[in-house]
Amino acid sequence: MAEYTPSTLPDPARSGSDTSRIFLTGFMGAGKSTVGPLVAERLGYTFIDLDEAVAERAGQPITVLFETGEDAFRALESTLLREVSQQDEVVVATGGGALASETNLSLAQRAGVVVYLRVSVDALAHRLADTATERPLLHDGEGRSLEGAALKERIQALLDQRKLRYQQADVVVDAEQEPEAVAFAIVDALNAES
Repeated sequence: MAEYTPSTLPDPARSGSDTSRIFLTGFMGAGKSTVGPLVAERLGYTFIDLDEAVAERAGQPITVLFETGEDAFRALESTLLREVSQQDEVVVATGGGALASETNLSLAQRAGVVVYLRVSVDALAHRLADTATERPLLHDGEGRSLEGAALKERIQALLDQRKLRYQQADVVVDAEQEPEAVAFAIVDALNAES
């Protein structure tokens, strides 16, 4: 895992070295959908929110898709990831668990550069507190959204499950900064690589 500072560049041997496809990964609430359009605008690329594309293709919101089972959602997510990985000049905000699959992560790394937006558990809990009702993975066994310590525990448990994949990103950026600063750090890292 290469953590980006102006003097530390991503390892081209680990990534597809093709900066025409940028895949943003990280936990829900990390800012992928906020930062992605800023990065795309700076690069003159198209922004694609994979979660929105899944919901559009399925014709229903992700919360409804999860009610029929996470496996069906993940299968459609993988299909769309393969499709967008064929496009050039795109910044793709992947869902928080999209690249937790070794197959999906490998696909993204072969196609382009994977950027992990790293955020602490406390910051994620703060960011997600108001939207937990819209996020099925942040619900208890009875479908109620988690709060407080229970929310932090769930976030930590999910991060622990995904940590190995997140750490395999080509570039790691501290995403607790303002979105514009995060976007600048990403573009700076990409420019340095090319």
